[in-house]
Amino acid sequence: MIKNGTAHLGQYSLDSELGSGGMGIVYRATDEKLHREVAIKVLHPHLLQNEDLKERFRREARMHAQLMHPNVVTLLSLYEDAEHMALIMEMVHGKNLREYLRTAKKHAITDLVRIAQAILLGLEAAHHIGLVHRDLKPANVLLADNGDIKLMDFGLAKPAKGDDDLTQSGATVGSFRYMAPEQILNQPIDARTDLYAFGILLYQMVTGKLPFDASAQGGGEFEIMEKQVRESPVSPHELNRSLPLEISDLILRLLAKNPDDRPASCALVHQELDIIARGLSDKAMAPGLSKTSVSIPTHSNISIAKGLLKASVRSVGLKFSKLFGMLSSVLPESDAFASGWAKYSAVEWKVVATWGGAFLMLALLGWILISVMSVAERPVMVSTPATQKTIVTKHEKQPEVKPEAKVKAAPIVKKEAEAPVVKQVKSVAIVKKPKPPKRISKPKPKYVARSITYTVAHKMTRSDGGDVDTSKPHEFKGGKHLYFESLKSYRGKELFTAYKKGQIRLYLDKAVKLRKVIIHKASVGRLNFKGGYVKLSVQDAKHKWHEVFVREDDDVDIAVTISKSKLPAEIKGVRLRFRSPEPITIGPIDLIR
Repeated sequence: MIKNGTAHLGQYSLDSELGSGGMGIVYRATDEKLHREVAIKVLHPHLLQNEDLKERFRREARMHAQLMHPNVVTLLSLYEDAEHMALIMEMVHGKNLREYLRTAKKHAITDLVRIAQAILLGLEAAHHIGLVHRDLKPANVLLADNGDIKLMDFGLAKPAKGDDDLTQSGATVGSFRYMAPEQILNQPIDARTDLYAFGILLYQMVTGKLPFDASAQGGGEFEIMEKQVRESPVSPHELNRSLPLEISDLILRLLAKNPDDRPASCALVHQELDIIARGLSDKAMAPGLSKTSVSIPTHSNISIAKGLLKASVRSVGLKFSKLFGMLSSVLPESDAFASGWAKYSAVEWKVVATWGGAFLMLALLGWILISVMSVAERPVMVSTPATQKTIVTKHEKQPEVKPEAKVKAAPIVKKEAEAPVVKQVKSVAIVKKPKPPKRISKPKPKYVARSITYTVAHKMTRSDGGDVDTSKPHEFKGGKHLYFESLKSYRGKELFTAYKKGQIRLYLDKAVKLRKVIIHKASVGRLNFKGGYVKLSVQDAKHKWHEVFVREDDDVDIAVTISKSKLPAEIKGVRLRFRSPEPITIGPIDLIR
């Protein structure tokens, strides 16, 4: 490797070290034949002792070489000799995302969304050819001086299907602060594993903090990984009040523990961010990262499993110790009892803790089995700039009106309209009693319908993967939709009950006052609803959500009315969440002014 006093690797002279990690060392280098600057990642020798592992690197290098995408660092070639294996990549001048977030105390959320969208495009390109990155973190996102945003370090990437030789070898599997639960538990991974890491990355970008961290409490990597598997994150909006609710909700869905509860693909997440970006204010800011952030080491699957097992056994042991302590405080004191208790404590508690740990592991395996059998919905957000909602006075008729292709969002406007009788509207989303029609001097047609039309821009979100056409019946306007049809029959149904979660949201462009909200149906049709729930929340003018209706173990088969006394003074949005063990029919939901 040393040639004429200079470090060489074949035709490449290694000029300086740029960084190092669990996979290898990255150098700034010069291609002496082509006279161009390149970056070279020399893989650690201990990873290359196995011929099967070397073949895996060759295979993945060939797949990475197919990623000719503007948001992915280009792999130029793979170098091999008797002692070395290296990846030759394009040289990108700039800084990584972690350094960028530290450059200022605040960053515009519009800029952060632009960066996030570029990351998604790079991930989508990798997923399209079957690669899962599985080590997405700020250090692996490059912001070039020319404005390009590129993903790098696909050294941990693996095919979405097939054996994972790297994991079997006990090598590094990722950065634990950005690891999905299935990655920590060594379960099958796919594109949604990268979307979980992207959710953590986006959380950190818009709040300046990680969703799961134990550094402040003196905890280590195992405590953080345990939080990744078991705990729910604090809402990003609570940490950054200037953050739009739509971004906060999207991040929480990305961080779902069950991959089936996350968005299905990068394209869907990019679509949501694109819709959100249109309404973002330039004044919305996010705090930068602290310069005292803890360095992020990496760990193998073996060490992770051992750590989680030790943590579980330690937790069970503490609980049994507390239980025995309580018993000893209530039992009568005697020398014989004290000596017997001391002997028992010294010898037997370890046996009890061992059995307790075994029971805990069996319970965890049962939970995993049920999760694997589940088939989840695919969330999609579809936005329409404006939708016209028309209400008609009693016993009067109104023509069908086709919505215009593009209607500019505007405040609620009253407009008096006349039209020939065609069809009576059956259900409405926002209702207000019309004022008596004014007298018109000009002659009127024989048949006249009087109505008041409101132009209300809103965004509609459904969670079953279907598109929303607001000109047709939907959950908030005269429609009924069946969710989770796959629950009718699935493997093991006779032994287990599978539950699916969903939600429907309606965001109005302007806060309105409502007299009542009516849920006409959230029903499984007299089938078993035990373990299910229906929850309705409304968002006030300050973007705070209020839960106004909860029903558990019983569906909504007869219309339920939420009165004005339970509602905030003004309402900006409505959200219906539901969990069901059977296919469930939702809608319509009326908002009555």
